[in-house]
Amino acid sequence: MTLTRRVAAVALVGLLMAGPGPFTPHADAGGPPDATPSATAPPTEAAEEAEEACTPLAPREQAAQLVMSGIPGTAANEDSLSLVASDAGSVIVMPPNVDDLEQVVALLEDLRAAAPAGLLTAVDEEGGRVARLAGLGDVPALPPARDLAQAGPPTQAGVSGRALGAGLAAIGIDLNLAPVLDVTDAPDGSVIGDRAFAADARRVARYGRAFADGLRAGGVAAAGKHFPGHGRTDVDSHESLPAIDASMDALAASDLHPFRAALPSLDAVMTAHVVIDALDAERPASLSPAVHELLRDEWGFDGLIITDALEMGAITDTLSIPEAAEGAIAAGADLALVAGAWQHTEAVTDRLVDAIDSGRIPERRWQASVRRVLRAKGVEPTEATCLLGLPAVGDADVVGTDEGVATVVGGRLRRLPDGWRLQRPGLYDPAELERLEPASPIACLAGGCGRGARLTGLLGH
Repeated sequence: MTLTRRVAAVALVGLLMAGPGPFTPHADAGGPPDATPSATAPPTEAAEEAEEACTPLAPREQAAQLVMSGIPGTAANEDSLSLVASDAGSVIVMPPNVDDLEQVVALLEDLRAAAPAGLLTAVDEEGGRVARLAGLGDVPALPPARDLAQAGPPTQAGVSGRALGAGLAAIGIDLNLAPVLDVTDAPDGSVIGDRAFAADARRVARYGRAFADGLRAGGVAAAGKHFPGHGRTDVDSHESLPAIDASMDALAASDLHPFRAALPSLDAVMTAHVVIDALDAERPASLSPAVHELLRDEWGFDGLIITDALEMGAITDTLSIPEAAEGAIAAGADLALVAGAWQHTEAVTDRLVDAIDSGRIPERRWQASVRRVLRAKGVEPTEATCLLGLPAVGDADVVGTDEGVATVVGGRLRRLPDGWRLQRPGLYDPAELERLEPASPIACLAGGCGRGARLTGLLGH
C-alpha cells in the first residue's frame, strides 16, 4: 500500500517483533519467559533521532483516523480532497463514485496523495445485489453468497474470493467489507436474504472463512459482517432498529458461531445496528461496550472494528450521526462509518475532536483505535507513536520481579501477572494488566522473550 510517510527512517536498536503487520491481527500466545532482572534502559540514540524526525499529526488529523467516509463525485475535487486531508483517514467507494476503471484508479490515487497519514480504501463487494466495482478491470461479477454456497464446495468460494481480491487490489482497494457471516433462510430479497451463505451456522462458517481467506490471498483485507448477527430479524436496519430476543446459548450455537470460527481469517469486523437483548438490551451492537468486549476481551480479536453506516435509520431515529460516532468509538469501535452521507463527515470529526479534548473518550481508548487504523495502513509501531505525538521510546529490557514479569520502558515499570509473558511492547498500567487473559492478543516477540530479549518501540493495547 502506498503511504505518505511523515517520519524519517531511523535505525532501530534491538530486534522488534511488535505483533502483526497490516491486516494480520492474530498471533499465538505463549508461556512465561526466562527473564532476568535488568536496569532501566535509557532512550537510545535511535529513539532520539526518531523523536526529532517525527512530525506528529495535528489533533484533528488524529481524530480523523477514526472515521471512514463516503466521498463526493467521480474525480478528486475540493470537497473530497479536504475530507481526506482533515476529516477522514479512510474512505469507502460507493456507486456515485464509479464510472469506469481508469476513473476509479485515478480517483483513489489522487485522494491517497492528499491524506496526511495514508488512506485506507474500502468497498462493499459481496457479490449479487451488493456489488460496486463488478466488471471493472479484473473484478468478477460474483453471484450472491447463497448461490455461491449452493454451486460448489468451500474451496470454490475461496477461489472466487481470491479472484475478487486480486481484482480489487489492482484497482487500489485495501479492504472489502465482506463476507456476510449472518445466518438466515430469509427470502432472497430481504435485508440479508441471499447475501448470507446459508441457514446453517457451520456451513456459513466454512464458506465465509474460505471466502475471506481467498480475499486475503488476492491482496485485500476481509471484514466479516454484521456482528453479532443480523440474520434472525427481517427488520431492515436501514429503516429502523431491529431487536433480537434470544438466549446466549442460542446465539452461541447459531448467530455468533460463524464469526468466532472465521475470526482467524478476518482483518476487520463490522458491527450491526441491531439490539441483541442477551448482550445489551439498551443499545444497538454498534454502540454497545458489551459487544465490543465480547470481541476484544473474550475472543481476543485485535483487528479493526467498523460500524455499519451511521446514517442508517436504526441510528438516526434517535441519534444524530455525530452523536452516534462518538458513542461507537467510546464503546470500542475503531472506525465510525459515514458511507452515503459524506456531508456529515466534517461534523462527525468535529464531534470526535471535542470528545477527545474533553475526555469523554478516554485517551487510551481512542489512541488504541488510531494505532489499529495506522497498522492497517502499514504504519510501523514506532511511526504510529510519532504520529500520535507521543515520546519516542528506545529499547528496554524484559525484567523479572517478585510480582512477575515486567518491562522497563522510558524509565517506567509496568508489571504483568505472575507467569505471563509480555508479547507486544507498550505501556500498560497495573489495572489494565490485571484484566489481560493469557491468550490476550498481544502478539509475540521474536526470540521468545527469553533472557536478554530486547523491546523496541511503543505500542498500546
